[in-house]
Amino acid sequence: MTAVDEIEAEDHPLGEVPDVGPEVFREHLRRAARQDPDDGAHVTLHDERLYLADIESVEAEDEHRSRITLRNGVIIAGVTGAAIGAALATIRFRRRHRS
Repeated sequence: MTAVDEIEAEDHPLGEVPDVGPEVFREHLRRAARQDPDDGAHVTLHDERLYLADIESVEAEDEHRSRITLRNGVIIAGVTGAAIGAALATIRFRRRHRS
């Protein structure tokens, strides 16, 4: 985890998120897909339920969207950083609240 030093933190009022590029979300999804692949974690993107273990790669499609390639060759294009962020938040929530 990268820490933000105090000088950078002062540039952004409380409650505002610094502008981050879509690569941040792509990297987090890549990391999540490699982590605990056998735990059955899944995300829903474009109304498709995807198991993290099935994700082969996450690449930039254009400046704001990503392309996710699955192990079976299926490509899901046009995925936004917001969609990836929401999917990752769901995974974190489920992992924290397992019984």
